Parts: sequence; C-alpha cells; structure tokens
Amino acid sequence: MQRITTRRIAAGAAALALITGGGVLAGCGSSSDSSSGGASTAAADTAASTTAAAPNGIETKSAQEILDAAVAAANKATSVTVKGGITQGSETIKLDLQVGEEASQGSFSAQGVDVEIKVLAGKTYFKLSGEAFAKIAGQGDSPEVAKAVSALLGDKWLVAPADASTGELGALGKLGQKDDLLKGVLNPNGTLTVEGTGEVNGQPVVLLKSSDGVGTLAIATTGEPYPLQIKGSEGSDSGQIDFTDWNAPVNVTAPTDVLDIGALAKLGGSDSGTDSTSG
Repeated sequence: MQRITTRRIAAGAAALALITGGGVLAGCGSSSDSSSGGASTAAADTAASTTAAAPNGIETKSAQEILDAAVAAANKATSVTVKGGITQGSETIKLDLQVGEEASQGSFSAQGVDVEIKVLAGKTYFKLSGEAFAKIAGQGDSPEVAKAVSALLGDKWLVAPADASTGELGALGKLGQKDDLLKGVLNPNGTLTVEGTGEVNGQPVVLLKSSDGVGTLAIATTGEPYPLQIKGSEGSDSGQIDFTDWNAPVNVTAPTDVLDIGALAKLGGSDSGTDSTSG
C-alpha cells in the first residue's frame, strides 16, 4: 500500500480548498447573473427584515463604486451565510457555510468530495469519508487507503495542525474565514456595468453585469449595500449562490471526538516526518 504523508495530505487538501474558494468561485464573481432567486426560508426571513430599510441610493453610483461599497459592507459585517452551487464547465461546487469573524461552520463539496468544516478558537476541524480523504490525499480511488482511513477515522473529526494555519493545509481553513471567502467571491475579472435594478428574494437590488456577459452580481439597495446573490447564466456557467443572514450569531461547538491529522500520516508505515512515498 502506498504511504500517506503529511506533505501529500497538505497538498491535496490545499488543492481542493483552492479549487473551491479561490478558483471556480473567484470566476463566479465575474460570471454570475442575478435578477431573482429561489428563496429559502432563511433568505425570505432576511428579506422580510431588510425590505423596510431605508433606500441607500447605491443604484445611482458607478459600477465600481457599487462594488466597492458592497465589499466594504461585507467586510464590516460580523457574519454571513453563503449557500448555493455553481457549475462551470464540468465542475460543480456547492457551499453551505455560516462564516463569522471568529467562528464558522458548514459544508462544501467539489470533485465529488464532501467535507464538513468547523473553525473555532483558531483551529480548523473537518470531517470526510475515507474515500474522500484518499482522493484529496493523492491516492485516487485506492480501496486499500480508503479502507484504512475509514477504520481509523470512524466518525471522528480531523483537526489541522497548529503550524498549518499559514501553510498549504491552512488553505482549507480559509473557507471558514469570512473575509478570505468573500474576497474570493467578490473579486470579479474584467469590467462591470450597471444593468438596472430588480429583486432577489423580495429584496430590491441593483445588478452588476460582468464584461464577459455571462453573469450578474446583485447588491441590496436598501439598508447596508450587502451582496445578496451571485447567479450564473445558463449553459456551462450556471447556478447561484445566496448571501443571507448578515450579522446573525454564529454558534459553533468544538468537536469532542477529534483525531490529529498527523495520525493519518502513519498509515502504510510512514512516520509523521516522512515526506516521500513508496509503493
């Protein structure tokens, strides 16, 4: 059986995180189309509480000024729920995350890998299946690795090592960091234009369309100019992501059944300090 090493684990997890947070979603910021969206109960409640807010006049500004105001409002917010899915080409990314300044929780999926994540007190915890772990650790669909990891993991959560907060594995934790996640999403490529106004989940918005013409970003025109939705056009760039529950409390409980990721590095006979693999 091939050995699993901490370096391979770190690289695999970071790659998945970058695909989810810094690659596909960054593109969605410039390839999203929004005029109205399917309202979840939470989204409807948020809309109901903000619709009566006073107009903020944001729709009278230039596209760049609108985006700058939305980014500033998002950065000042204490939390937000980011939920939805985007398909670009053959890749589908799904997010269901409540992200705050000091705590976050939720799930995401990419490349057929489903991951639960919690961030609390500077630590990043995540849970996934043995099959998923084997895939992002560079072992493909190896049944031996999947079986060994599943036996060790059980229903435990993994905790990233403390020294991974700024390293490759730390990229996974960035999905649970509000500002890092929003920076990736609200960073469109190309030129934006104002495409009029509309509604998202009952909330009045101004629409910004990207220069490639394949999508729009919706910004609230009452109360704080929060981003409310990214929605891709039909075809290869489709789907939508909603931003709801701005400034809602984020109550995260740290897992009690936790396994240090270093333990998985010992599978196959390598110790945690080994950096190479052998078949």
